[in-house]
Amino acid sequence: MGPLTPTLIAAALLALAPPAPPVPDAEVEARLRRDVTYMAAPDMKGRGNGYPELETVARRIETELKGLGIATQLQHFPFIAKVVREKQAAALTQGETTRPLVWGKDIEALGLSADADLRNKPLAFLGYGVQIPGGYDDLAGIELKGRVAVIARSVPDLDAFAHLPKGERSLLARLKRLEMAKVAAVVILEDAGLRPLLREEGPVKMEVPVVGMTPEALASACGDLAARLKTIKDTGKPASKDFILAPWSVLTLELKLKREEGQIPNVVGFIPGRDPVLKKEIIVLGAHMDHLGMGERHSLGGAEAAGKVHPGADDNASGTALVLELARQLNKERPRRSILVLHFGGEEEGLLGSQYWVQHPTHPLESVKFMLNFDMVGRLDDQAPKLLMGGLGASKAALVAAQNLVPKGFSVMGDVGASVGGSDHMSFSQAKVPTFFFFTGVHGEYHRPTDTADRINFKGMAQLAAYGKTVAADLANGEIVPAFDAETAKVPMKGDGGPMRISFGTLPDYSENPKGFRITGVSKGSTAEAIGMQAGDIMVQFGDRPVKSIYDYMGALGAFKAGDKAVIQWLRGDTLMKAEAVLKGRS
Repeated sequence: MGPLTPTLIAAALLALAPPAPPVPDAEVEARLRRDVTYMAAPDMKGRGNGYPELETVARRIETELKGLGIATQLQHFPFIAKVVREKQAAALTQGETTRPLVWGKDIEALGLSADADLRNKPLAFLGYGVQIPGGYDDLAGIELKGRVAVIARSVPDLDAFAHLPKGERSLLARLKRLEMAKVAAVVILEDAGLRPLLREEGPVKMEVPVVGMTPEALASACGDLAARLKTIKDTGKPASKDFILAPWSVLTLELKLKREEGQIPNVVGFIPGRDPVLKKEIIVLGAHMDHLGMGERHSLGGAEAAGKVHPGADDNASGTALVLELARQLNKERPRRSILVLHFGGEEEGLLGSQYWVQHPTHPLESVKFMLNFDMVGRLDDQAPKLLMGGLGASKAALVAAQNLVPKGFSVMGDVGASVGGSDHMSFSQAKVPTFFFFTGVHGEYHRPTDTADRINFKGMAQLAAYGKTVAADLANGEIVPAFDAETAKVPMKGDGGPMRISFGTLPDYSENPKGFRITGVSKGSTAEAIGMQAGDIMVQFGDRPVKSIYDYMGALGAFKAGDKAVIQWLRGDTLMKAEAVLKGRS
């Protein structure tokens, strides 16, 4: 499961009177144990994206499916595997004293940084770089253009900052704001130590240089940084203008980065349906194969976990093995509709594999009627066996129908909407495919080296496999499949943190697009629908703000209020379209 912390919204525990539980199948349990143990073994090195071991696992799954007589293929897609410095130099000048900065010790680039060739650019300390119109504002009264903005990486989790919108804590949101202000560069204060140069989530590359520096490396360049940050924390008030500017401290920076591309696999298996008509319709069973490798990114194990294998037994060798088991069983039964088995790469880097498949489907996307996603299904509690289940893009009635299939002694806690976590089902719901998400919960080993196979409840996994098969078969054999529900497909988006007062009504494509922000649809009755936008359009301008990504779009929304007018520009194919929109407030 990816870096998003799973939450449960409006959950309801349903006590049902269902059929008797299936007898645990010792063979199923043994196969699950074998597959999870193989994928979570130390020599698989955590199946990191860009690792050859992930390719090894993909080939193993492909071989298993072929052995069942299932038609298979590997689908590879590009991935920025590594970012390296080709050229670098940095120096800090205070008054008449110039001090070279040591790369990897004093200073390091962020993977999303633009190249740089700056000479003697003045520094401006901006606290956290937070700006809320009419409220907390670290940027108030400061001329930012052409300066090097210095901000702390993390907004503290203190009562004094509890009023800040959740999105405002996002570093990327604050960077995008500074980029729009045309700063010369951004320096991130790395209080917890300098971070290595890695690919960053979000945009592959920003338009301004972004580097991390230790507070010690900046020394007194912005005065007593420690004292200034303490004052901000203690008071909960933004930095005051009288000590922000440091015109006597300037940065010289030369930087050129090279982004090395790798390939990540998806494994595709197709089980044709037996009904001559319904076999044209597809039920997808999905799980992601990848994990965190040696913990370079997203590890929650702290300094002691650095460089250690993150086995990912629950996350998500468990789901991978369970979907492989469902393929074995459903291949024997051959339901009326076709079954598409998808094992994704790149989930931990932002749902890359599932997004790629949706954009480059190996089978007609319009034929996909439902998607079941299994992510972290290995830690069922024997004392209180409970599955957390979300229905993103599925109706409440569809979820209740699935819950009515739950065997005795087993319970399901769930709800429609963004109920549990963020995983590959989101890519399908954005493509207007209803989904169910199967999940047994977060635990203390999540994203740590201790997520090992010996902690997996294989008996519980066998129970889940039986239930998952029941739900899949019900969908694949029914006369009709529950329809997509646009209301339950809505999920909160990571924005730039301004108060989200505007509802515009786009369904986003989260993947990178070189032309702008691509949408996969519009909400009924929304402003986007009213001005004529539709699925596949690429927004390039929102009012006076250029839009190159979803982050620019969210930043633009945060800058307006209900009743404002803005000219929206978008591409439909190669044609530039525009319309004036009267913006609506959020209900």
